[in-house]
Amino acid sequence: MCSRRRWLAALTTPLWPCPAAPARPLAYLDLPASAGSIARDLGLSPSSWPSYIASQNATLATRITAGTAEAITYYALQSSRFTLLPPLEPLALARRAILSPDAAVEARLAAFTASLSQSLGTRHALLVDLHRQLPPSWSLAACYRHTLHFLSERLNQAKEQSELDALYQRRGLSSDTATANTATLDATWPHLPPTLRNALLIGPGLDLTRREKFSDDAPLAQPQVDRLLALLGPNTRLDCLDVRPEVLAFLRQSKRCAIAADITTQIPAVATYDLAVATNVLVYCDDRSLFTALACLAISLKPSGYLVHNDSRFAAKLFGKALDLPVVHFAPVSLGGRHAVEQMDRIVIHRRPVGPK
Repeated sequence: MCSRRRWLAALTTPLWPCPAAPARPLAYLDLPASAGSIARDLGLSPSSWPSYIASQNATLATRITAGTAEAITYYALQSSRFTLLPPLEPLALARRAILSPDAAVEARLAAFTASLSQSLGTRHALLVDLHRQLPPSWSLAACYRHTLHFLSERLNQAKEQSELDALYQRRGLSSDTATANTATLDATWPHLPPTLRNALLIGPGLDLTRREKFSDDAPLAQPQVDRLLALLGPNTRLDCLDVRPEVLAFLRQSKRCAIAADITTQIPAVATYDLAVATNVLVYCDDRSLFTALACLAISLKPSGYLVHNDSRFAAKLFGKALDLPVVHFAPVSLGGRHAVEQMDRIVIHRRPVGPK
């Protein structure tokens, strides 16, 4: 089994074959003058900047823990790796309003607890180690209640887009990913030039667990990484940025360039990338952190560089323009059918101007 010591070592192992440039903090003076008015409207100023950064750092730690709780819950309820008990789908439990563990849930949580010292494969080892890193207050029952509360809100309460936006802006930061999300990349590609030489993928994720139809037989995968590499071609450098420990460890073990950084407060590199991709990332940001994330990304792009994301809020367009990163393309994308309903996404493309405004 992957021990805690080996896990932490994986996070500090030198990267190969292309070490990523270290991130640096975003400073208030990094903001262009054109963004000053919006920054003030958001309560950001030279004097308030340190407290904003401190608040973001504290919130980040809390949201990483909450995302860990979700992953552990999904796995403990559905995996057949450690028990013969029938799987329990989290979404089905949320539909039945079982928001605290009942007897069936308790039996599953107890089975997972009994498996903590067993060697049951890479995925199990990652989940066990994540469990060990949780604060003492986050028992398995607490993880379950937190996760089912989110799913219940998602299913039953958040119906308007503004409510959905607010729900995801306070949700834990998970490593959720899915192959279907690569459709957004495919739809974007005809609108980008063929001369991209380096790219930054923010939040590549890891298909570690799922909230429904989870299978232990599915290999650990990073669909966005694989698809983006295929689209970019063999001679293009791809750096990946994430905050979740299991994602960073998997990237490094897969010999990918990994940057441990929070895109809302840290700049991964200055004027380096031809392309930055942040699908299913900015939706987790409130207005202030969306503004600072776009600022970090704008600084990281070369002149004429592109940013791709799927956040349809008008604020993304407004902030991008103020940060010298205007939107140049917006379009809906079909992700195919699910439960007899067509699933839709969107692509938003910003481009940094070649010269000064």
